[in-house]
Amino acid sequence: MQNETSTFIRNASSHHQGQKQINKQKLALSLFWIGLLIAVAFAAIGSRSLLHNLRTLTIEENNATIWADGGLLWIAWGFSVTLGSVLAAIGAFIYVQTKSVFSWLTAIGVVGVVFAMLMVWGRVYNATLFGLGGSIILLSFFAIVWIWMKLYAALDMPEKIAGGFKLIGYVFWIQASWFLCGETAKMHLKAFEGSSAPSPIEIMVFLILGWLFVLIGEYKSMHLKKH
Repeated sequence: MQNETSTFIRNASSHHQGQKQINKQKLALSLFWIGLLIAVAFAAIGSRSLLHNLRTLTIEENNATIWADGGLLWIAWGFSVTLGSVLAAIGAFIYVQTKSVFSWLTAIGVVGVVFAMLMVWGRVYNATLFGLGGSIILLSFFAIVWIWMKLYAALDMPEKIAGGFKLIGYVFWIQASWFLCGETAKMHLKAFEGSSAPSPIEIMVFLILGWLFVLIGEYKSMHLKKH
C-alpha cells in the first residue's frame, strides 16, 4: 500500500512538472509570436503608411492625421521593434529554460537604454562617444573572430561550414557599422555643411546580407544537432 502511495505521488509530481513545462513553452511561444506581430504590424505595415504621410505632407499636416508626432500611434511605431524584439527574446529564454535573470536583464536593460536614449539623454552628435563606441565595436569584432578561430578549429567540417556562414554575417555587420559611422558623422562635420543627406543604400545591403548569412549559419547548426 505504501509503495502504491509513493508511486502515485511520484507520478502526480511528474505530471505536475510536465504540465508546468508545457505551460512555460506555451507562454514562451505566445511571447515570441506577439513580439513578431507587434514588430511586423508597426515597423513594416505601419511604416508604409507613416512614410507616405511624411513624404507627401508637411509635419503640420501629418499632425492632423492618426500619425501625429508624439501621438499614441507615433510612439507605438517608435517602440515597436524594441518591444517586439524584447518579447521574442524573453520568449526564447523561457523556452530553453535558462536562468530567469536573462529575461529580466533583457526587459529592463534593453527597454531602459532605448527609453533613456530617446527621452532622457540629449541626442546631440558626440564625436567622443562615436570614437570610443567605434573602437569598442571594432575590438569586439576582432575578439569574436579570434574566439571563432579557436572554437571552430577543433570541430568537424559540417560544424565549420555552419560557423563559416555566421562569420561571413559578422563581417558584413562590421561593414555596416563602419559605413554607418561615416555617413552619420558627415551630417555633423563642417567640411560637409550644405551637402545633401546620404542615402544609406550600402548600409542596408550590408545589414541584409549579414542577417541572412547568420540565419543560414544558425539554421545549419540546428540541422546538425538534429542529426
